[in-house]
Amino acid sequence: MSRILIILIGLALSLGLAACGTTTPPPNVEETVAAAVAETMAAQPVLVQSQVETVEPSPYPTYTPYPTYTPYPPPITQPTEAPIAAEPTEEPTVASTEALTSTADVVATLAPAQPIQVAIRPKDGAVMVFVPTGEFLMGASDADLVAVGAGGPPKLAGGDEQPQHPVEVAAFWIDQTEVTNSQFSNFVNLTGYKTTAEAEGYGTSGGEEIQGATFYHPQGVDTGIDDKADHPVVQVSWQDAKTYCEWVGARLSTEAEWEKAARGMANDRIFPWGNASELPDFDVSVVANFCSASCPYETGRDSTVDDGFSRTAPVGRLLAGASPYGALDMAGNVWEWVDSSYVGYPGHTYEQAQDFNEYFKVVRGGSWDNAVPQLRATFRQPNEPRLRSDGTGFRCAVSADVFQPATPAPNATAALPAEATIEPTIEATAASTTESTAEPTTEPTPGG
Repeated sequence: MSRILIILIGLALSLGLAACGTTTPPPNVEETVAAAVAETMAAQPVLVQSQVETVEPSPYPTYTPYPTYTPYPPPITQPTEAPIAAEPTEEPTVASTEALTSTADVVATLAPAQPIQVAIRPKDGAVMVFVPTGEFLMGASDADLVAVGAGGPPKLAGGDEQPQHPVEVAAFWIDQTEVTNSQFSNFVNLTGYKTTAEAEGYGTSGGEEIQGATFYHPQGVDTGIDDKADHPVVQVSWQDAKTYCEWVGARLSTEAEWEKAARGMANDRIFPWGNASELPDFDVSVVANFCSASCPYETGRDSTVDDGFSRTAPVGRLLAGASPYGALDMAGNVWEWVDSSYVGYPGHTYEQAQDFNEYFKVVRGGSWDNAVPQLRATFRQPNEPRLRSDGTGFRCAVSADVFQPATPAPNATAALPAEATIEPTIEATAASTTESTAEPTTEPTPGG
């Protein structure tokens, strides 16, 4: 090292002389510097392999479980005129679509056929809409199925949606939109509830099991919901949905309630917004989030229009798709659990009647990965109660004799009666998934 020091001192003196006017560099200066650098490097200690700390990279990103969100502002309800009566009323027939030639013409007729009544559920801030007492025709007519081009296998042909039959439904309230990630996360934060997906370690996407998929990792551990607080919660089983609704003092709707809320009593709507989807110039993306050009799946994709969402969309975004009672997103976005088993309608002649089984629960409304015919308000899909997917969510309902707003007016804020509050079920629910001892003999095609 002393030799290196001598060389460097000599080099400095040479450069100093150059600065004082001597412009000729010392002989062999480049070789001298290079030799000094090489000798310095050679004198450094050698880093052997044993001194290197090897850290295996984690295959999973780090997430904070159950993010706490600020509740999403309720969607604006349109219109907000005088409330409807809680007694049976005759629903106006929506305008005929035969003379309509453009999406603009159609959208002008899509507002709810009557003023709507809304109230706020205090437990989670959800907006609920009122559906009055009255009879409606449940199920699809032959004309309904022909209008949407239903055909092929009996399931897609709508055999389990027939025959149409009258059903009397008592007055009830139903959530205007699906329950969001924000609302469900808040429920989990407060109760410590574990979903079926968490208990069993996986969810599903595209019909395939995805390890680590849960409501806060919808497509697996490398996905999250931090930017989707206002999207519908997914990867929830029927039991998860039921428990949440009970926690907020409500319940899942029956299948008949759901269908009436989606299409009304006038029996003139195949879809919540009407029958306009088959018009040549009608853009379905203005009324529903479905498998349009952004959809990641080829089957059923309509590449001619684009709703701008590859999967779920924020709830309440598509106001033009409102049902007669002002319920939003009842077609598309996510399938919705209801509190009914998959059984046949009275007098059915369904070719696949052996598929009916009280073990299966029904989902309604279609999803972001479905084609338009599966968005019809009468379409039914059976699922195992424990099934969860990235295309399945839910909304809650409550009977009118339980939920009675103090001021029956639009945008009224009302409190649930104390006796309506139901404590949540905290324990994992993987084993508690049926209301019947009948076990399935076949696996249905999962919804979502």
